Amino acid sequence: MYTTRQQEDLDLWREWKKTKSPVTLELLLNRLAPLINREVGKWGATVPRVALESKARILTIEALENYDPNRGAAIGTHVTNRLRKLSRFVYPYQNVARLPENKQLLFNTFQVAQNRLYDEHGREPTVEEISDELGWAKKKVTDFQQSFGRRELVESEGAFIDDDSSTSGLVDFYYHGLSPDDKRLFEDITGYGGKRSLSNSQLMSKYRLTQGQLSYRKRKFIDQVKRIQQGRI
Repeated sequence: MYTTRQQEDLDLWREWKKTKSPVTLELLLNRLAPLINREVGKWGATVPRVALESKARILTIEALENYDPNRGAAIGTHVTNRLRKLSRFVYPYQNVARLPENKQLLFNTFQVAQNRLYDEHGREPTVEEISDELGWAKKKVTDFQQSFGRRELVESEGAFIDDDSSTSGLVDFYYHGLSPDDKRLFEDITGYGGKRSLSNSQLMSKYRLTQGQLSYRKRKFIDQVKRIQQGRI
């Protein structure tokens, strides 16, 4: 049997699952705030709190997306279990913080370059591309990657995204706040909701956009999702 508060959480969750209302989601997140703050507080001395809070929000939305009341656990219990993944988020910070200042600067420089190249190409950059971007010898790039470990570098790319499933709730949250026209474009660009994604030429033809206009719209979507992800919206 659920307590009164647990039942109220469940009722609000059911309303959100039915309507996907951002307002209802915010109400649910506010109810779970004491629980979220407790888990964030466990790591507060290790990682900047704003970063932890942003990651905890993403994990909580993911937990709400995947919650199944038929399994018997209360929503709070399910969210707490998901928030254990915060330890994976903290790991890269702990390792970088142990480095000498000059190594930290190199790490951050490498990270910025890797993120920029990923945004440009839509995939992990090659050693050659990173070498060209930074003006480093290829051997320096490979030595640097090996010294930190591939997993650590991947996990520390802004340290907000660790796998596709962890961002599904965030994308849902963003999508349901879009205008009808933006929703259609978002679906056609990303394939959201099971739709078939279109090529640039198909998108330009369908929406009567120039290449520049299409690039601007895509960048706008990306930037807005990142702002939500980083807790700035």
